[in-house]
Amino acid sequence: MARLGDAAHFEALFHARMEARVNSTATTENQRSLTRSLVNPLAVAVVMIVLIISGVIAFHNIRELQETRLKVGLTLKVLASLAEIEGAVMDAERGQRDYLITDDQRHLEPFKEAVKRTRESLDQFEKLTQDHAVQRAKFNYLRENVEERIKHLNAVLDIRAEEGPEAARAAVIQNLDQNLMGKIDDLAISMRKIEEDLLVVREAMATRAYRSGIVTSVSSTLIGLILVGSVLYLLERNRRKAERDALMLNATRERVQLALDAAEMGAWNIDPETNTLQTDERYRRIHGVEQEEMTFEDSLKRIHPDDRARVRQAVRASMSPLDPSPYSVEYRVVHRDGSIRWVSSKGIARASRRRGKAVLTSFDGTVADVTERKRQEERLQRSEQIALAANQSKSEFLANMSHEIRTPMAAILGYADVLLGHLEDPDNRNCVMIIKRNGEHLLSLINDILDLSRIEAGKLSVDAESVPLPRLVGDIQSLMQVRADEKNVDFQVEFEGRVPQSIETDPTRLRQVLINLIGNAIKFTDEGSVRLKVRFMKGADPPVVEFSIVDTGIGISKEQQDRLFKPFSQGDASVTRKYGGSGLGLAISQRLIEMMDGEMSLESELGEGSTFFVRLPVHSVEGIELVTPDLVKQPSRPEELLAEIPKLDCRVLVVDDRRDVRHISQHFLEKAGAKVDTAEDGQQGVDAAIQARDSGHPYDLIVMDMQMPVVDGLQATALLRSAGIDWPIIALTADAMKGDRDRCLNGGCDDYLSKPIDHIQLVSMVANYTHEMDVSELVQRRHLRADQLQEKIEREDRSRS
Repeated sequence: MARLGDAAHFEALFHARMEARVNSTATTENQRSLTRSLVNPLAVAVVMIVLIISGVIAFHNIRELQETRLKVGLTLKVLASLAEIEGAVMDAERGQRDYLITDDQRHLEPFKEAVKRTRESLDQFEKLTQDHAVQRAKFNYLRENVEERIKHLNAVLDIRAEEGPEAARAAVIQNLDQNLMGKIDDLAISMRKIEEDLLVVREAMATRAYRSGIVTSVSSTLIGLILVGSVLYLLERNRRKAERDALMLNATRERVQLALDAAEMGAWNIDPETNTLQTDERYRRIHGVEQEEMTFEDSLKRIHPDDRARVRQAVRASMSPLDPSPYSVEYRVVHRDGSIRWVSSKGIARASRRRGKAVLTSFDGTVADVTERKRQEERLQRSEQIALAANQSKSEFLANMSHEIRTPMAAILGYADVLLGHLEDPDNRNCVMIIKRNGEHLLSLINDILDLSRIEAGKLSVDAESVPLPRLVGDIQSLMQVRADEKNVDFQVEFEGRVPQSIETDPTRLRQVLINLIGNAIKFTDEGSVRLKVRFMKGADPPVVEFSIVDTGIGISKEQQDRLFKPFSQGDASVTRKYGGSGLGLAISQRLIEMMDGEMSLESELGEGSTFFVRLPVHSVEGIELVTPDLVKQPSRPEELLAEIPKLDCRVLVVDDRRDVRHISQHFLEKAGAKVDTAEDGQQGVDAAIQARDSGHPYDLIVMDMQMPVVDGLQATALLRSAGIDWPIIALTADAMKGDRDRCLNGGCDDYLSKPIDHIQLVSMVANYTHEMDVSELVQRRHLRADQLQEKIEREDRSRS
């Protein structure tokens, strides 16, 4: 009865749902008819939306009804399966009982069939309730009891066959005491109760789905009518708006045309479907064509042959519907009279989606005649090339002039030192000292000019390292104290509070700046004092170390301060006449401080003295040790106090094309105890070195000038290394431009010495390489440098690729 009732209920629900679909279909037809009558895309879109929504809801209701029907059917199957289990167990008991009473073997067949049917029913019930956790738990217990009951029935049959009727009867009575059938009945009743409750719930769900279908059909019909009425209202409003938009569009087109005319630009449009090009009058005038409409390929014929492929590629890339790129290209067009004009063309492609695919709908753009701009760019490019060539010539000129000036300066200063070693008369020694001081001043001027040129060319770098601040200031104090004493100016160094034990900076460049500022302060102070004050401004952001140079000199006016940091400029001509100087020091100092991320400023009043401030940032204060330095004033050293010169016991070959440099180098080395031979150029040096090696009396070291005729120093060094000569080679160079030292070391030299030659440094370097360093260590160092150079070249190649 339950099955029949469920089927009738589902049939009623199904017919109700079909009626709702008929109503929905009628409504849909009415909506479609209204849409066709409106013949408006907006109306069609609104009605289609209503139809889609109604269809989705209807599909949802049908699926819900179908699911509910399936669930009701499943419940009925479970109930039937449960009843089948109970009936099969009872049939098994009946077959066994009939056999025991009649002892007729024919009753065993129904028993076996009932046992088989019982187990099949159990398997079917298990499949039907596999998603029902509660029923599965009860089913497991039910199966155990049923199997136990079947086991008992079989056991009684075995006893009947082996021991007789009385023993079988006793076994039946014993099994009845366990009441397995009572347990099976109780379990079946509880499981049937669960399924009957579930059936009630699912029938209620079917009823709700039926009611929902009715409500959905009525609601969708009402909503459709409301929306159609709204569409009618919107259609009229949109019609009026379209009229206004048409008027505004015409006005916008007129303004765009005015803008194009003002900018002297033409307009064009490419139709993607026909590949035709629509142009305006200015476009045709710029391109020298007459047709208002032409194919894109025809338009390419006016473009310069060298630019056609580039324009075609740019247009294709911009017209790609999947990933269009911005169209912007400059090309040349050739007019009928042979004249060539440069054109700048820009455009944008628009695409829309049709049937799920991106389709290009339009391609619009503008053109402008940029011939004059191109000509100006060409003129500027030629000017830039000329400027670069001039700058390169200047760099080469500076490098050559540095070598040409420093080489005679090496002879002048070197022979001055030689004379000082031979003269004893004070007047004669004073004359030589004057020559040496002026030579050093000229050398300082050369260095300033080269530094400024390096900075302007971007070839001067700063190399930061950890520098002990008190020691750096102490060295500057000792050096500048001599100059202050010569002018009878009081010079003092003061630390205001605690300062960092060390700072990260370029010690050479910082020393150069401070020496220049202190030297200027002493130069422009006739009487009074000069103070170097150092303090650590921890509260600044970022923290800074400040150096202030305070003097009581002539001071600087506001007008003079505006010109002070410009190259080759001083306060005024009278200052230059009275105090001298090139005007390069402050300009170089300021740029060096800026390269070290610092700043330099000035406070001064005419006649009241000046204060120069140098502030260098300390990027991190973590781990900085603050100290209170206690500098002791260093007494000035007499000029006769010379550094101790090492003693040499070696053979040295000096190779230089300048006779004076060869002789002065030979003099200093022989005076220190070395045996020296000389050569005038690189080829002679290579021949002398190979001959000395083959004769069994090799040189211990070679001093090699880098700039020489016939064979220069780098070529000579390469020839010596390829010939298997591993002796130390010290490079001599004018040190004109950045990179000289690296080029010498990468070329096979072991060290580097700049001109003018410091004879103490020369002798010390020779002593180090001949007496303290093993040749095998030098060879290993050269190999390591070569490997590092190779890695650097490979990294640069990878970065360029």
